[in-house]
Amino acid sequence: MIQLLEGAKDDLVAFRISGSVDIHDYNVMLPLLQERINQHGKIRVYAEVQDVEDYSLRALWQDIKFDIRHATDFSKVAVVGDSQWIDWLTVMAKPFTSAEVKYFSFAQKQLAWDWIMGDQEV
Repeated sequence: MIQLLEGAKDDLVAFRISGSVDIHDYNVMLPLLQERINQHGKIRVYAEVQDVEDYSLRALWQDIKFDIRHATDFSKVAVVGDSQWIDWLTVMAKPFTSAEVKYFSFAQKQLAWDWIMGDQEV
């Protein structure tokens, strides 16, 4: 499930990914990201990844296609989670985007929020 978080406004999209993620989640999220890109050019993304049980291949494919098409449309991406694979994923994404991409643990959630809002250098 992908859930939009409070605080998502203007050029910032904030959401939580948890449980089972499928193509229907992306059919809601990707148009929102596209709309914000159309409005603001570059956008910031704050994503909390928590207890992901299942990630459908169709959803992953939609995500990859969107990310490739919009590699230069993100200015900052903060990913919050407590899994080694999420940290690894953010490291692997860096060469494919012009965005600043940073991983934070859940213990650093406020630091991640401050960083994405521009209040903190990390």
